[in-house]
Amino acid sequence: MDSRVIQIAQQGVFCGTAGIDVAEIHGRFEGELTARKQLVIHATGKVTGKIRYGKLQIEEGGELSGDVGALSAGDTARKDKPLLAAKPLAGGLV
Repeated sequence: MDSRVIQIAQQGVFCGTAGIDVAEIHGRFEGELTARKQLVIHATGKVTGKIRYGKLQIEEGGELSGDVGALSAGDTARKDKPLLAAKPLAGGLV
């Protein structure tokens, strides 16, 4: 998925690859995430996988694990090639 904003609800789950400007995670994200501008993980959020972000905000209780790193200034300004390997899990709200 390549989009400007993603919001994953508290009971929602997203598995796959996403290139996003702003990602707000209340539920669960598993996979490869590039949040070009900002990644916000709320208290109920859990993010795992290969994670790249421009700015990072994690509320107390939020979880982040895996291969995690900040984007350089040049990376946040340019859009990477579109990423289309998204696969939401059955039963979860995205």
